[in-house]
Amino acid sequence: MFLKSKKKSKEKPKKEKKKKKDKNVEKVDKVNQKVNEKEHTFADVKMYRIMPLITLIGFLIVGLSFGTIFKNNHDYKVMLSRITMKKGTSLPLFQGESKGDLTVGNVIVSKDNKNLAAEIKYDDTAHQQLSSFGKKYKLYIVTSKSYHIENLSVKYGFFGTDGNGVLTVKSKVPFPNEAFVIMIYDKGQLISSSDIQSDNVTDETLDKSITQQLAGDDSSSMTSAQSQTNEDTRPPVYYIRVNPASSKRVDYNWGNNERKLVDNLFVKQNLAKYRKQINDAHKKIKMAQATLKEYDKRLAENPEDQTALSGKQQMEQSISALKEDVATADKNYQRMANYRIKKDALGVEQTNFKRLQANNMQMFSGTADDAKAQQ
Repeated sequence: MFLKSKKKSKEKPKKEKKKKKDKNVEKVDKVNQKVNEKEHTFADVKMYRIMPLITLIGFLIVGLSFGTIFKNNHDYKVMLSRITMKKGTSLPLFQGESKGDLTVGNVIVSKDNKNLAAEIKYDDTAHQQLSSFGKKYKLYIVTSKSYHIENLSVKYGFFGTDGNGVLTVKSKVPFPNEAFVIMIYDKGQLISSSDIQSDNVTDETLDKSITQQLAGDDSSSMTSAQSQTNEDTRPPVYYIRVNPASSKRVDYNWGNNERKLVDNLFVKQNLAKYRKQINDAHKKIKMAQATLKEYDKRLAENPEDQTALSGKQQMEQSISALKEDVATADKNYQRMANYRIKKDALGVEQTNFKRLQANNMQMFSGTADDAKAQQ
């Protein structure tokens, strides 16, 4: 009996250890399960909490992008409003419908920085529907309110009835580094068979309309001012933006000498253009003749060479066309070189003008396409 009881007493602790082990395992499993549940719950909560922040960041990025675009566009317009329009730029319309394409030609400033001249080129449609006499135009010079020069004078004339317009601006003191705008309006308004206007716009109506538009601070006020006049009868008012500081400075002063102005604005530059055309054509002829010799050698060895035969025919035609171009350019050069400029080279000019001030010169930073879009 004694031995049996000992065995029993020894076995009982072993069972208790197993139970303890089982309890420990159960506790560890429960802890792991709770940890897993906590981690899973925490990840979901974290995602829900961060979603509004991600959305906010997205909106901020989009807002900053649009803000940058608007700022860059504004800065670009400011930059444009401060410089002279590039050569070849179509003159935008301040109001009205186009009567042809007017483009910026040469723009020069005198050595003393007191005189500026701008060439305005007319296409065939403009020559048909707009006057070729400067006296028939109405002129406006538009400056910012901070522009400090008071004594400015403006003239508009034409170098020949089929030629180009010439705007001249004169100041008693050197021009500042600031842009201004000159508007031109043909009071004669020639009519074509497909465009007959029955109503005439008076100077008073036109002045009032332009003044109201210049007083506007943004495009909406400009549009509302434009809507006060009948769109069918609004006259075309073109404008050119110039800044003497960003224009070509020449090494002479022409003053009131129109011969000297025309000679440098048109004659010398046209002579240089024709001379370049002649030189370029001669270079091309020389290269074409070298190629033609190559084809002649090929055909001398192989008369059946169709590539050389076709190339020779084309090259001979090209040389013939180039020689015609040289003859035309040379004829124009001689005519221009022998041209004798009259004393009143620009005809009867318009010397009367109206000076206006704009609240925002950036309205003149657009192009001809932008102006058409506003109509």
